Amino acid sequence: MFDFLFKQRKDDADNPLENDSATIAPGTNIHYDPKLVAELKSDHGDLISLFTDIATTAEQRDSDLLTRQLAKFGTMLRGHILKENVRFYVYLKASLRSDESSLSIMQEFAVEMQQIGRAVTDFLHKYTTVPHWDDAQWAVFERDLNAVGGVLTKRIETEENTLYPLYMPPGSYN
Repeated sequence: MFDFLFKQRKDDADNPLENDSATIAPGTNIHYDPKLVAELKSDHGDLISLFTDIATTAEQRDSDLLTRQLAKFGTMLRGHILKENVRFYVYLKASLRSDESSLSIMQEFAVEMQQIGRAVTDFLHKYTTVPHWDDAQWAVFERDLNAVGGVLTKRIETEENTLYPLYMPPGSYN
């Protein structure tokens, strides 16, 4: 079910860096993956694209399509967060043990992402279970959608500019 987190890519077998025990984060079985940051950024692009579609659907007042899009967004976001938690944060935590400042930044990001994840999950649950959409409901949804969009946009920018550059192969942290 979570094969996407642990799958070994076909081209990894030909990449000696991927099979080198020196690429494992200390104290874990999590390897450095030179493609992980690109995957995470691609996820961000997919999430932003779907979020834009959700905003368009809200303007069109199509509650059935909106509910499906919100459910898809939730699935995509949970997959992204899980990938970050298992493959990214575990690796960074082990790799940054000797760099207290960077480790602290990473831990703050992890805690903040848990809070954002809960808030977005609450938002998604609230709006995928609306029994009747009227003008007032649409207005509240659009306000909440804009708030969530602002938080997610800021989070994506700070992850890509501040957090992701911390993800480096072992030996790069000295």
